[in-house]
Amino acid sequence: MSEEIGERLNRLKGKYAQKYGTLMDDWTSMVLEEFRELFEQLTGQVKDTTEIIKEAQFKIRKSQRVFQITSGKQAWLLGLGIAVPIAAAITLIAILIFYLAYTERRFEEIRNAVNTYENLKDYTVLSQNGRVTEKKKVRYLVLKIAPEGEPTPGLHFVFDSKKQEVLVPLNQKSARKTAK
Repeated sequence: MSEEIGERLNRLKGKYAQKYGTLMDDWTSMVLEEFRELFEQLTGQVKDTTEIIKEAQFKIRKSQRVFQITSGKQAWLLGLGIAVPIAAAITLIAILIFYLAYTERRFEEIRNAVNTYENLKDYTVLSQNGRVTEKKKVRYLVLKIAPEGEPTPGLHFVFDSKKQEVLVPLNQKSARKTAK
């Protein structure tokens, strides 16, 4: 054992003897000296780590911006700026969902009508050119007597007096366009 270490151990024994009034053996003084050295190493590591943490805190504080609201109006506008885009997006999505549901329902109604009435395609020209009027909560298709020549679907009808029938043209074979 070196002289310096022996002297430190003797001082340690003397310090504890003076403080507690009992003598310490060599092994106890060596263990206490080891603990002191380890404690000094750990204290140094803690100081280094503390310095690193302080530097990191400084960098974090330096990189952050302080945002301070000073009035209720500013807080309201901030909340509005955050809430309005979200509310607009939710509203738009809801409108799209309702539109798709409505469109799908109408499509199903049209498909069911086409499937139910097999000759519905024959009435397309009549529905395009026809004029409907309502009297006393009853809807009527308005047609005029066809002039001599070719009747226009949706506008004219032909009366067969022999059979007492009204004939309504459903398609037009000529190339001329229909006019209301």
